[in-house]
Amino acid sequence: MRKMSMPQILFVFGHEMGHYVLGHNYVLIGVTSVVILVFLFIGYHAMKWALARWGGTWAIRAVDDWASLPVLMVLVTGLGFLAEPVMNSIGRTLEHNADIYGLEVIHGIVPDSPQAAAQAFQILGEVSLSNPNPSPFIKFWLYDHPSTSDRVRFAAEYDPWAHGESPKYVK
Repeated sequence: MRKMSMPQILFVFGHEMGHYVLGHNYVLIGVTSVVILVFLFIGYHAMKWALARWGGTWAIRAVDDWASLPVLMVLVTGLGFLAEPVMNSIGRTLEHNADIYGLEVIHGIVPDSPQAAAQAFQILGEVSLSNPNPSPFIKFWLYDHPSTSDRVRFAAEYDPWAHGESPKYVK
């Protein structure tokens, strides 16, 4: 915060307020709960299959044997690795929506709000040492927030008021 001006701090506050107003915590809790339940279901059945096939070799008697826990953990970890791009895509969407909310809520309060938002993103990217232009694959698989360059570009371009459109969230 020490590196930001008051308009930039207001944008960041508006962005974080957007997470609350748009119910992003509930969305993340719901999606994560469903994903965990699905992974445990798939992991349990995959573990039963693996133990039927290799249980004798591994000296694991059945699913209820404590020795089967590492098998379940390997399966769930593998599923989590494969699901990471989907979960990160959801995170990027929620972050983008919070960016929109932050821009809309400071419009008319902060002079040149798109510039303040773009500068805030630039400062946050520098402080967190994020790669401003990651490769599309890295962005797809690992990033749970839009890249700094995407956020700066969006902040500079988002202006529904200039086109006679209504804002998405703040009326």
